[in-house]
Amino acid sequence: MPKTNDYQEFFAHFPQTVSQAMVDFATDTLFLSSRYLFVRRVGSMQFGYCTHCKQEYLTSSLNGKLGLKHNQDWQCLKCKSLVIVKASGISRKRLIDDAYFVWYEKSAINPKAIVALGIYAVRDYTGNYYETETKFKTAAMYLFEPGENGKPGRSKMLRCCHYWSGFWGRGSGPVWNERWEEAKSIISEFDHSMKHKRCHLALESVVQAVHGTPFQYSTWGKYTEQSPDLVKFFDLAAKYPCVEYLTKLGLRSFIEAKLCGYNTYGAINWRGKTMEKVLRLSKAEIKEMRSSGLTVKPITLHSYRFFKHKGLQLTFQQARKMEDLTQKYYTDMLKPLLQHAPFKRVARYFLKQLERHKSHYGTAGQVLTAWRDYLKECQELGMDLSQEHVLFPNDLHAAHLKTTAKIKIKRDEALNALIAKRLPKLEKYTFEKDGLFIRPAKDSSELFLEGKALQHCVGQYAKRYAEGQSDLFFIRRSAEPDKPFYTVEVVGNKITQAYGYRNCLPTPEVQAFIDAFIEKKLLTKKRTRIDVTGIQPAERQGVAV
Repeated sequence: MPKTNDYQEFFAHFPQTVSQAMVDFATDTLFLSSRYLFVRRVGSMQFGYCTHCKQEYLTSSLNGKLGLKHNQDWQCLKCKSLVIVKASGISRKRLIDDAYFVWYEKSAINPKAIVALGIYAVRDYTGNYYETETKFKTAAMYLFEPGENGKPGRSKMLRCCHYWSGFWGRGSGPVWNERWEEAKSIISEFDHSMKHKRCHLALESVVQAVHGTPFQYSTWGKYTEQSPDLVKFFDLAAKYPCVEYLTKLGLRSFIEAKLCGYNTYGAINWRGKTMEKVLRLSKAEIKEMRSSGLTVKPITLHSYRFFKHKGLQLTFQQARKMEDLTQKYYTDMLKPLLQHAPFKRVARYFLKQLERHKSHYGTAGQVLTAWRDYLKECQELGMDLSQEHVLFPNDLHAAHLKTTAKIKIKRDEALNALIAKRLPKLEKYTFEKDGLFIRPAKDSSELFLEGKALQHCVGQYAKRYAEGQSDLFFIRRSAEPDKPFYTVEVVGNKITQAYGYRNCLPTPEVQAFIDAFIEKKLLTKKRTRIDVTGIQPAERQGVAV
């Protein structure tokens, strides 16, 4: 084990030798797949050496015809281990197996404390494979001491750092030394220096280490997903004994949020001595919370206390649905709307809508978004928001649908008025030939229905059409004048788009009609021919009607 004068008290907690249990873990778990049978030829015979049992034996018949092949899976004839066959004559310069694991033990001097070692282990087969052994290098050391006699618990971590200290003489290469440095906080090397290595937790060592210590009841087994090597969990458990009670109370989400670095919203007094002080709730409130059937998260408890501070006593179910109103995004959205009514009145209204429309609104954020949009539409329609029934309609969903419909009508009327002014000039392009005819679109609703029937996006072109940025025409069969067939866009006397159902290109019949239409209606005095088929697919992409 490393020795540094600055940390002698810390090092005293750790074992001074590598235990047999750790060696067995490395052999039977960590490097279970790092077992090889190296084969070599002696004349016509083949011999194999097992790196696990360290025995060599004949692996071929006497005539040498039944030898093993390189990279073949095999079972050692001596120890029965599953091994991978390696030809000794093939290069092994990259045959190095390594892994990182965390091993727990009891403190050597404090029976209530536990320690953890972050071990980097290597099996190097690049040299003499007869001498390959597992080598262990300590990369991190952890100490977890629970509090006692009113004193808080503590955790400490040392990391092994390597630094360059110069050269040993001329041409002898650089010299690398190591030193131990205390980490500012407990971190997992799984996520740092060893994140590109195979990483393991020696789970059985945890069971043995915590037995008989306060950590035995810390519920550590429930948090191996959030803290894979458990160092962050034991750091939390050493400092805050309430971890055990929160877990048993069904509030695992608080611990998980803390371990993962998520926002806990100040919902927990981690140093509280009782559950009432930890949660800042009365016994009756804790009982209500437990009977609510909810998986209470930090934000839920934060929401409950937030509204309580505002003078609204919510149930925990209501607090869950109103969580959004405690978040900055929604508070910023709500702030300008509070000119119409105080916060408590708005909050009560949202609760009413959440209860009334469970299928439409699941959270207060959804109600707020709908109410904001509704108020904007009311203002655009000139409705009087000083009237209670307008500001707070009994059925927000229904009221919002009505204002949206009115806004659409109002906006369509404005567009249609512009389109109506353009129609007299566009009528000159009306043309009929060989059972087909073409005419300009009459209004925005026609464009919407055209796009819906032909499954393209011409309905979105209404504003461009109304403002004269493009001209939109419908091709119809003379026998079916009201049935959508093809849609044509003309810009500057040139056809830019002509599409049918699902943006299909014109058929030969339709193309002939378009050619005739161009000839009669769109050609300039220079008689320049415009052919819609000249628009290449790459040019049409992204602008289809």
